[in-house]
Amino acid sequence: MNLIIRIKFIIFFIFVAFHAFANNTSKTLPLSKSSNLTGIVTHVRDGDTIIIGAIPIRLAALNCPEKDTNKGKYATEIAKQFLGEMANCDLTGAKTYDRFVGYCSINGNDFGQFMMQNSSCKVWKKFDVMKKY
Repeated sequence: MNLIIRIKFIIFFIFVAFHAFANNTSKTLPLSKSSNLTGIVTHVRDGDTIIIGAIPIRLAALNCPEKDTNKGKYATEIAKQFLGEMANCDLTGAKTYDRFVGYCSINGNDFGQFMMQNSSCKVWKKFDVMKKY
């Protein structure tokens, strides 16, 4: 009888672990295709990469200096003012490294346009797939 209880416990544990894993990973899978993502900006990596919730977003068509340069540090600081704000991103369906690529607005204002006007970030026409800039 003791063996049956152990087997049931192991099966139950495997079942719970599988569902916990499936629920955590399924949140990011639908974003692999073109879609829309809305959420709070929880982190800023640099001038052209923000994180919404736990999902990194590379701003489409935006090219900012690297954050280890003075201009890059400044662009990162400009972007950080949007921490905690609501962002809405139209994802292009592309992915670069661990980041989804998208055009984002924050509080209704185009984030890429704001960064180009207020820092040394520039439009990267080659990657402006939606021809916004």
